[in-house]
Amino acid sequence: MGNPITALLSRDVLTGDNFQKWKSNLNIVLVSESIRFVLTENRPPVPTANCLRAAKESFDRWVTSNNKAVGYMLASMSDALRTKLEGKETAVEILDALQEMFGRQSEQARIELTHKYSSAKMRAGTPVRDHVMLMTNYFTEAELHGAQIDEVTQVGIILNSLSADFIQFTSNYIMNKLNYGLSQLLNELQTFESISRQGKMKGSANVADRASSSKAKPPKRKT
Repeated sequence: MGNPITALLSRDVLTGDNFQKWKSNLNIVLVSESIRFVLTENRPPVPTANCLRAAKESFDRWVTSNNKAVGYMLASMSDALRTKLEGKETAVEILDALQEMFGRQSEQARIELTHKYSSAKMRAGTPVRDHVMLMTNYFTEAELHGAQIDEVTQVGIILNSLSADFIQFTSNYIMNKLNYGLSQLLNELQTFESISRQGKMKGSANVADRASSSKAKPPKRKT
């Protein structure tokens, strides 16, 4: 695993809890190596002595690619898992066994994370950047466990989770049919937060000035 692509697997060695992340990295590696077809295509029949050359080449290509995929998979998992799975002959058999071991666990994690980001509400006074980053972490973790959340949906969920301080921002977003990506949304929210804060500070200062001015006026004398 010397190149940057295959190094993905060595950085995230499979231990169990990280199954979906490892599976995603494996997919990237197998695609980059042009051997992912061993997970989707059945092994060709063993060639006979008088078979066509193309049939033999197809079989040899599948076997070579499968052995390479199996090697990547076994080399990127913990010793305990490798011991359990090294008797499997094909990449599909290994992946099916791992799915059986960790698939349900990952499904439960996905459900819990989906509940977290769906029910999350920003607390008043929380910096908007902190809230958006928290939500983004929920999305990322859920995706690692198999969830599929497009960016438009993520933006909508974040807008729905904002505190009452951002009602004007959300209303403007909907009325003007805006379409921000996550990065632009965060920038615009921070700008709105800053302007709102300055407005509140200016308003407080004006109130204080009026109160001070009122106290400074001497009482009128009765005539």
